[in-house]
Amino acid sequence: MRLLILLGLIFLVSTGCSVAPEPIHYGEDNCAHCSMAIMDKRYGTEIVTVKGKVFKFDSVECLVEFLNEKKVSSEDAKLVLVTPFNYPGELVDAGTSQVLHCNDLPSPMGKYLTAFRDKTDGLHFREEYGGVLYAWEELVKEYDHLTFNFEH
Repeated sequence: MRLLILLGLIFLVSTGCSVAPEPIHYGEDNCAHCSMAIMDKRYGTEIVTVKGKVFKFDSVECLVEFLNEKKVSSEDAKLVLVTPFNYPGELVDAGTSQVLHCNDLPSPMGKYLTAFRDKTDGLHFREEYGGVLYAWEELVKEYDHLTFNFEH
């Protein structure tokens, strides 16, 4: 009997802290950075910590500002996810994404940052809309120095 109780406790502890993304409930969830309702399925983003805590955001800019303010350390951020503009509601690894800064694609917080799954998609949309394309790491590193009111 003690063995069954011990095995049950081990199971509960091991499954209680899963490190996995959660679906964003658009119109219900609020941004962890600006507290606005997350509404647009083309722009939702997410951080999942090593302990399984999930932070949801309404835009790339809120996610980057949250990361740059060190509200979650890079060691604690197990997953950093963005929604590719052309795949609404889907979350992909931010590290492999590209972000287009373009006045013709307004994002929820008004800094005109739009994520794409990869460089191929990013280049396709840049060709169509113009703007400047950034790799994820470049965007995070340079974010504080970017000018967000450019003309293309």
